[in-house]
Amino acid sequence: MHDPSILAFDIRIRNLRIAEIWHIDPETDGSDDSCGWAYPNLSEYELALADSLIHDKYDNLRRWYEGLSDYDAKCRICQIFRIYKAHARPWWQHPRWHIHHWRIKVVPIFQLKRWLFSRCKFCGERFAWGYAPCADWGNPGPQWFKSEKGVYHHECHMANKV
Repeated sequence: MHDPSILAFDIRIRNLRIAEIWHIDPETDGSDDSCGWAYPNLSEYELALADSLIHDKYDNLRRWYEGLSDYDAKCRICQIFRIYKAHARPWWQHPRWHIHHWRIKVVPIFQLKRWLFSRCKFCGERFAWGYAPCADWGNPGPQWFKSEKGVYHHECHMANKV
C-alpha cells in the first residue's frame, strides 16, 4: 500500500508557502484511490455493460479487440468509460473538494516544530530552518516538545546505509 495522501491545494503568498491542504483517501475499498482521484470509479452497471460489450455479436467490435483476451478487452472498455467519466465529471465532484477528507498543514508551524524539536537519528544534530530531512516510512512528522523518530540528514542517511 502507498501513502493515501494527495496534495489538493498549495496556498502561497508571494512565493512563500503558507499552508497545504491534503486529501487523505479513506481507502474504503482497499485501494489507495477509493475516492477516484486518478480516475473515476466505475459503477456495477458500467462494469456489467463492459462485460456485455465483450460478448456482443457485432463484428466491428470483435475486429477491434481481435487477438486480445477477454480480460484485456474489458480493461480497454473500462478505460474508455473512465476517461469519459473524468471528462464529463463536473468540477465540484472531483475528490479535491471532499472537505471531510482534508488535512490542513500550516507550513511555518510545521517548519518551526522541526527546527525546534527534531534531531537527526544518526548524529543527533538539529536541522536547519526549512531543511527537508530523509525520514523512515510512516513518519508522522514533527511533534510538539519531542523529536521525530527516524529522521536523518541526507549525509547521515547515506553514511548509515553503508
